[in-house]
Amino acid sequence: MTGPKSKAVADRVMPNRSEDRPRVLVVDDDERNLMAISTVLEDISEVVTAKSGDEALRHLLKGEFAVILLDVYMPGMDGYETAQIIRNREQTKRIPIVFLSAVNKETEHLMRGYAMGAVDYVFKPVDPLVLRSKVAVFVDLFAKTKEIERTARKEQALLDANLRANSDRLRVERELRRAESQLFQAQKMDAIGKLTGGVAHDFNNLLAAVIGGLSLIERRASLDTKQQKILSMTRHAAEQGTELVGRLLAFARRQQLQPANVDIRAMESSVTGLLAHTLGGLVQLEWHVPQGIWPAFADPAQLELALMNLIINARDAMAEGGTVVVTAENRPVQGGRESELRPGHYVVLTVSDTGCGIPEEMIEEVLQPFVTTKEIGKGTGLGLSMVYGFAQQSNGAFRLKSEVGKGTQAEIWLPRAAQPEKEEGEAASSAAIVESRRLNILVVDDHHEVRTTTAGMLEELGHVVRQAPEGQEALAQLDGNGSCDLLITDYAMPNMSGTELVREARKLKPGLRSMIMTGYADNDALAGNIDGIAILSKPFSIEKLAQAIGSVVADSAKAS
Repeated sequence: MTGPKSKAVADRVMPNRSEDRPRVLVVDDDERNLMAISTVLEDISEVVTAKSGDEALRHLLKGEFAVILLDVYMPGMDGYETAQIIRNREQTKRIPIVFLSAVNKETEHLMRGYAMGAVDYVFKPVDPLVLRSKVAVFVDLFAKTKEIERTARKEQALLDANLRANSDRLRVERELRRAESQLFQAQKMDAIGKLTGGVAHDFNNLLAAVIGGLSLIERRASLDTKQQKILSMTRHAAEQGTELVGRLLAFARRQQLQPANVDIRAMESSVTGLLAHTLGGLVQLEWHVPQGIWPAFADPAQLELALMNLIINARDAMAEGGTVVVTAENRPVQGGRESELRPGHYVVLTVSDTGCGIPEEMIEEVLQPFVTTKEIGKGTGLGLSMVYGFAQQSNGAFRLKSEVGKGTQAEIWLPRAAQPEKEEGEAASSAAIVESRRLNILVVDDHHEVRTTTAGMLEELGHVVRQAPEGQEALAQLDGNGSCDLLITDYAMPNMSGTELVREARKLKPGLRSMIMTGYADNDALAGNIDGIAILSKPFSIEKLAQAIGSVVADSAKAS
């Protein structure tokens, strides 16, 4: 029953594997018709047979078919009823139905078949070529549809994989950029810090000369009340300059810190007392410090100042009043890319307000010196930068979270204190002892005004003073016959630093008592490099100078 043409039709649609072949459902109550049709179609599709409408419907529940060949007249459920059920089911309504009919070629019967969902008619006795051609069209269409669906699924899978890859790449690129940005910000802040530290050092030299000179004038000159008032005002202005420089040094992370165990509850009491008359009636201050809060390891005075700065900033942000809330929490840190903190335990102090907030683009900028969101004349722009530098220098961190119109949360992260400190004995008070014996002192400073003023204050205290503008000349004087009880030298000098000078001086005079004056404390360079050396921060008054000398002499006496 097959020929060259029908074989060509079969080759068009025959897949490589039998399990992938399209299936055709043949429904007829005559077994001979089923066998004949199966023989005609077996080489172009997999043929499934059914002897009734019920059996056909059961087959349709088990899989897909390219086309259904449905006998019109069958006992029980005839072809029309079966076709109607097939068309009413969502899973099968799109399967093409070709009616098989031995009679009723009249238009009325044909139209009824089409109305029931038929797409074509084949009349018995069936012409094999006609049947194969009709069925092959549907088989070919079904195979092509499935191939398109498979291709679409593969393309969708590739697209999904590509999207995932692109998403991963974009995520990595974004992380590379929270990292490049953080590195750039750290480098920028470090560069600004170095510049600020240098400027602060120069200012401290100038202020040292001013404050020292004022101290000498006050001690040596006989001033009337009006002149004394002017001198006091001048001294006060110079001391305000010292405070300003101190904030610059805090940002530059070059201030001299004296870290100790800080009781947060005690800090709550002291800060509240200091701000009692500062916040005003419209702003309230609340503290939420839970039981079991760890002690922090930080400079108590600088932490107190940092909290006061943040609370006053919060007050200024709430023009119509509100509540400033200070909370304390214990926080462990595991470390990782997202954290600038070392792994360990930290105490986090958060100052929150419901004020005007800070624009997102300004968050990083306000941590820099002289940048402020306040009106002109209402802020120096040093408050937040000081807190930032203090937290960094304390091996912690400072973080700002803010939203315009909703408020700001400022977080100070400080390391947990390792263990309670032991009580200090009365021996600590020996630092305040002022040596009354006359000393032979060598003062070394490349800044002429500072050197001259310092020498003047030492002479006022009754000491014998020699001066040198730099290290080599100082060594030459020490190598001579003159005696020297105390070497006082500036730290930052050209050619030879203060610590280098002390080392070389002690080669000439072992055990020479020494003191370093510095406009900023480079702790990495000073700490632990030389034993038995005192640090005196510029600017200093004659009283501070006398106390420092007394401390050096007392320590020397105890060591001997």
